[in-house]
Amino acid sequence: MKHQLVLEELDKDPGRRQGPSLIKESIRMRTGIDLTRDFVEEEMRLQDPEGFALCDPTSKRIKRRPLVNSGIHEEWSGDGHDKLKRIGLTIYGIRDVWSGKWLGLWVIPDNRLKDVIAYLWLCLVEEYGGLPIQTTTDCGSETTMVYGLGTALREAFFPDFPIDEVPAHRFLRSIHNITIEGGWSQLKFQFDENVDMF
Repeated sequence: MKHQLVLEELDKDPGRRQGPSLIKESIRMRTGIDLTRDFVEEEMRLQDPEGFALCDPTSKRIKRRPLVNSGIHEEWSGDGHDKLKRIGLTIYGIRDVWSGKWLGLWVIPDNRLKDVIAYLWLCLVEEYGGLPIQTTTDCGSETTMVYGLGTALREAFFPDFPIDEVPAHRFLRSIHNITIEGGWSQLKFQFDENVDMF
């Protein structure tokens, strides 16, 4: 009977998102029977080993890979920072991936406006006298114009450098855009608490 209770709960979770503690509590709430967590875990491992592995928190770890760039200005990484929006400061920043240097860091009224973000990117292109081989951002709508400008400028000025082999722009999830995200954590550590004091 105890085995059947666990199987019934597993059947109610086709997405395989519930771990042993949640299954145990669901059984207790539904039937009043209090199974041990160890029993539920053992039964889950026996009945659905693949599903149990999916619930393991360590299975969702991001695989770390080294950043590989041939030199400065090969790739720029850009993103908006909203952590200080509570006091009216929205920030947009662009970093060079190879060196980690902040190329630009701006406090602007709204870091979600694609015209503003494209303008800031073009200011850097003008300031450094060239454009990166690739720009990397998250998938926000504010970066679509940077994608278009980067692609058009690469095709116009570097036609021998095929876009289909190395795209002018890459969209990544924030957790994979580590150069800029690492920069935000440094800034937050240095300034975030102090800004609240002023």
